[in-house]
Amino acid sequence: AEPPPEAAPGTRVGPYRVVALLGRGGMGDVYLAERADGLFERTVALKRVRADLAPGVAARFATERQILADLVHPNIARLYAAGADDDGRPWLAMEPVEGTPLPDHARGRPVREQVGLMVQVCEAVQHAHQRLVVHRDLKPSNVLVTTDGRVQLLDFGIAQMLGAGPERQRLLTRAYAAPEQLR
Repeated sequence: AEPPPEAAPGTRVGPYRVVALLGRGGMGDVYLAERADGLFERTVALKRVRADLAPGVAARFATERQILADLVHPNIARLYAAGADDDGRPWLAMEPVEGTPLPDHARGRPVREQVGLMVQVCEAVQHAHQRLVVHRDLKPSNVLVTTDGRVQLLDFGIAQMLGAGPERQRLLTRAYAAPEQLR
């Protein structure tokens, strides 16, 4: 059985209040959250590191934060804010994306539309590559299509900045990894 989410609705994380669990990943949970400090209103996708991993993934999370801060593109979910809980656990507040995984959205659509979606994916990936960022986790759950047909690339949690130092760990999703990564 999966453990319950670490933040129940109403839990404060930085200036945000958790509304609901959106999803779970290898490093933590993602919540729908609302700005709760009264400065302004905003709904975000709040990514929070799991308590048992917090000390070990702080550097990886810092890399993801910097990568997202540098990637401003209409097909990449935007970073709004970042911080750490009172207990030191890092969090990211990002643009919430309501959408369908690319393969599900594209299934049965005209080829011209499917190609247009792939062009958007390629433009987002090209934008990252121009900034020397390799995503390393392109899979259906990380490429969503919104109701207005806009592709959104998500989750740069295991992305790598080229030339930023040696990569100590090979992080990947086996089913979607490039052959050279598996070798």
